[in-house]
Amino acid sequence: MKRKYIFTGTLLVLLSSGMIARAQIPVPPPAPAGQPRSSAELDQMLGAIALYPDPLIAQILPAATLPPQIVLADRYVNGGGDLNLIDQQPWDASVKALARYPTVLKWMDDNLAWTTSVGQAFLYQAQDVMDSIQRLRASSSLGQPAKHPARECY
Repeated sequence: MKRKYIFTGTLLVLLSSGMIARAQIPVPPPAPAGQPRSSAELDQMLGAIALYPDPLIAQILPAATLPPQIVLADRYVNGGGDLNLIDQQPWDASVKALARYPTVLKWMDDNLAWTTSVGQAFLYQAQDVMDSIQRLRASSSLGQPAKHPARECY
């Protein structure tokens, strides 16, 4: 229980710094919320990242709300863009942070339907997303995580 509050608090602090930066860049309004995802759907969707470290999840979730920027960042990084110039790119702070994890960025770009679904869930069901991650972490059925390119990052 205590870990859940620490995780949520850490995530909120990290997200608030990104929200300030995001407020300075005009972005189109999000798509309509659609149908809320069930706990089972969220668990299925978030199982791929539930065991990542909190700071990485704190970047993945807000970045997932910006799929076009994920695509641009991945093209930049994998196209040989200068990694020292990432901070000068016009992307959200969360996308800039993910650009330093090229395997995660590429995976999110290669799986845009997943990225978009996670972004929508995070926008409209943030607490349910956090609850799902905590539930998955506590679950003994999660077992050994599946091989995933981003797991090499930590």
